[in-house]
Amino acid sequence: MTKVLSFPDRSSGFSPARLVEARLAKQKSRAELAREIDLSGQAIGHYETGERRPDMSVIIRIASALEQPVPFFLKPSPSIERHQGTRYFRSVGARSNKLNYALDVRAKWLWELVNLVGSEIRFPAPNLPDILPPEHGIHYTLEELESAAERVRRHWGLGDGPIANVVALFETHGVIVTRLSLISDDVDAFSCWIEKRPYILLGSEKQSSCRSRFDAAHELAHLLLHRDIAQEDLEEKSVRERIELEAHAFAAAFLFPRVAMMREFFSTRLSHLKGLKLRWRVSMQAIAHWAKRLGIIDDYQYVLFRKQISSNKWNKIEPLDREIPIEMPQWLLKCWRLFAARRALPAQGVEDTIGFSLNLIANLFGAPGETSLLTRSVVATG
Repeated sequence: MTKVLSFPDRSSGFSPARLVEARLAKQKSRAELAREIDLSGQAIGHYETGERRPDMSVIIRIASALEQPVPFFLKPSPSIERHQGTRYFRSVGARSNKLNYALDVRAKWLWELVNLVGSEIRFPAPNLPDILPPEHGIHYTLEELESAAERVRRHWGLGDGPIANVVALFETHGVIVTRLSLISDDVDAFSCWIEKRPYILLGSEKQSSCRSRFDAAHELAHLLLHRDIAQEDLEEKSVRERIELEAHAFAAAFLFPRVAMMREFFSTRLSHLKGLKLRWRVSMQAIAHWAKRLGIIDDYQYVLFRKQISSNKWNKIEPLDREIPIEMPQWLLKCWRLFAARRALPAQGVEDTIGFSLNLIANLFGAPGETSLLTRSVVATG
C-alpha cells in the first residue's frame, strides 16, 4: 500500500499579511526586498498574496532583511480596518504615503500589543469629554477652540495653571500614549481612534520637551475636534491646513489659557519669556505666537521677537530645551511588567510565545532600545 505524504493546509503557517506589514514598516518595495534576499519581485508578490508559501530558508532571509524574528511571520495578523478611525497625518502625497503606511503598521502593532496586554491587565477607561461641532459652518472660531480647551481642563479637574506632566495626564484618562521613532524628522506625532480608544504616538526624535508637549496637545485636539474628518478628506490640502490651525490654537489654549496669559504676559523681554517657558513648559516661540493671536502683542512686537530669536540662533533649539526633561510614557511599560508576570513569560524566546521581539515591544511601548526595562520584569517572575 502506497503512503501518501500530506502537507498542512496553506491557510496555516506562514502569514502573508505579516510579510506585507514588515515590508511596509521598513518602507521597502517588493523589488527592493527581492534584491536584498536574491529573489524576484514576482516571488515576493506571490508570498504576499498567499499564492505560494516560502520555505524556512527563505523565511529566515526575509526575517533578517526586515529585522523581525522568524515567529513573527508565523503569527496570524488580525485585521484592524473596521476598528480604526482616521489617522491624522500632517501630510499626504506620493512621498508622504510611503511613510504614512509605515506609521500605520506601527499603530496596528501597538494596537495588537495593547489588546494582548489588556487581556490580563485593565487599562484606564477613556475619559474624554464630547466637544460640540462648530456652531456655524465647518470652521471652529478661536472662541470655540478656547472653550473646547477649557472644557477639557474642567472635565479633568484642572484649574488655569501649568500642567505638570501632559503625557501622564493623558495616560491617567485612558489615552494610549507612546514615544517611538517615527522614522522621519518631518513627522512629530500622529494620532487615531482604535476600538473607541484614543492613541497618540509621539516622535522620539524631538529633543525639546516643550515642543513635544505641544505636539501631544495638538494630537488631542484632532482626537476631540476632528472625528468627523474621513481619511480621504485629508487628501485636500485646504482641509489639512484648516485642522492643523485649529489643533495649534487648541493646544496653545489648553497648555496656556487666555486668563493666565493676560495675567502673566506683561513683557516681551527674552528673559521674561524664558521664565514663562520654565513655568508653563511651552516654547518661547509658541508663547509669543499665542500672545499675538490673542492680541496681547501686535505684529510689530512679534516681528521684533522673531528677529531676536533668529539673531540668537534659537529657531530650532531654545534655552532650557536640554534642561527640561522629556515626558516619557509609563503606563504601557508598567502594564507589560504585570502582564509578563501573570503569563510567566520566559526570560528567553518571548518572540516564540507572542510573535513580537522584545526590541519591538520596547520601541512600541515608549522605551526605544531599552529592552532591559522589559527583561528585568520577565526574569523576576521566573
